[in-house]
Amino acid sequence: MRSPYTRFFYCVCLLVICACATTNEAYRGIDESVRRGAFADALQFIKKNHAAVYPRKNKVLLHLDKGFLEHYAGDYAASSKDLEEAEIFIEKYYAKSITQSAASFITNDNTKDYAGEEYENIYLNIFNALNYYHQGKIEDAVVEVRRVNEKLEQLEAKYAKAIAKAKEANKYGRSVKSDTKVNFNNSALARYLGTLLYHADGRYDDAHIEFAAIADAFKTAPNVYPFPCADAFKAHGEPGYETGPELAIPKDKARLNVIAFSGLGPYKEEESTIIPLPLPPPNNIARISLPRLVNRPSSATRVSVSIKSDVSGEKAAFTLDLLEDMGLVAAETFKANYSLVAAKSTMRSIGKQILGAGLAGVAEDSGGSALGLLVGIAATIANVATEEADIRAARYLPRYAFAGGVNVQPGKYTVTITFSSGQTQETSILAEAGKLNLVESFCLN
Repeated sequence: MRSPYTRFFYCVCLLVICACATTNEAYRGIDESVRRGAFADALQFIKKNHAAVYPRKNKVLLHLDKGFLEHYAGDYAASSKDLEEAEIFIEKYYAKSITQSAASFITNDNTKDYAGEEYENIYLNIFNALNYYHQGKIEDAVVEVRRVNEKLEQLEAKYAKAIAKAKEANKYGRSVKSDTKVNFNNSALARYLGTLLYHADGRYDDAHIEFAAIADAFKTAPNVYPFPCADAFKAHGEPGYETGPELAIPKDKARLNVIAFSGLGPYKEEESTIIPLPLPPPNNIARISLPRLVNRPSSATRVSVSIKSDVSGEKAAFTLDLLEDMGLVAAETFKANYSLVAAKSTMRSIGKQILGAGLAGVAEDSGGSALGLLVGIAATIANVATEEADIRAARYLPRYAFAGGVNVQPGKYTVTITFSSGQTQETSILAEAGKLNLVESFCLN
């Protein structure tokens, strides 16, 4: 008999199936390759298993993870293509999320196309700028850095509405922080890279402005930059005429720069709580499931560099300075969206239990207390099963960014980069006067 209650139970089963999301375990094969630095193996695993690891609604994640891994593997053209695709889908799905809100209010946010976190949207441009540098496209790299600054300027306004909406959750018996603001509108890493690129492009005034903004980033966002700004990143001189080590380069010398990334950025995991409701049992509880960022520890927290001229044998050594903790940037930009997610999750879970209690009451009136109890239990099971946090996130962003440089005689050099974890990388570079001579290094464990 296809009664309304039979259909209701079918709906319960369907909701449980639709609520399922990709778990962190699905990435194990990729994670193991990344820890070994075998980025080609990680990309091959994605190629073979992308349908299982990256379902249709996770296109942004697929392109982000591939784009970062391709960058580490040195396939800069492919990385650019994937990171640009990710940015296109982020913009598309952010606009589309409004039309998908109804489905996500019935089940959870995993029913929506993933539109990325703000920190992912920011760092994809930074790595794409590095992609373009390695391809000799300085002007395109400059455009990518400019995109970062534009996105950061828009960030606070973008989440003003989200913070206001979070206040609504307090009407439903749960206190949600709704006064959080994104205190991050200036990336030291982006400014440093902008300094190097503008200088290489002959735009010296812009380079001075970018360099002066590095120290300002430390001053204006203490949550993101709790460590001191290194002297190498501080500008000095009269306003408008600031200079620093990256700009004070003798005409007959070449500047050799190193940017090193270490560790892996945070991932998300689910955190659930049960709250009581003033409803008849069994609909008198609601499950609230929210994502939280989990930091991944790294032993590579210091980086030293030694260089040797292949011609003269001249040697030099220096230590890179910590420029940006990308995990702290992730936490700062994540918190405003978290307020909106918490508000929505609270109202959704309570709303489903109110609906379940109403259906249980109707069932009891028409079929007796046993049927009413059964419908109420089914509604509660559906609530618990479908309230899953959206733990989707790009997994292969680094945690720390270090930088530094030294003036040298033009020529070919062997550069050895040593991380405090014990990992050592060696590369060669032709340092030319008047050009950007940048070495990149990674230790993602």
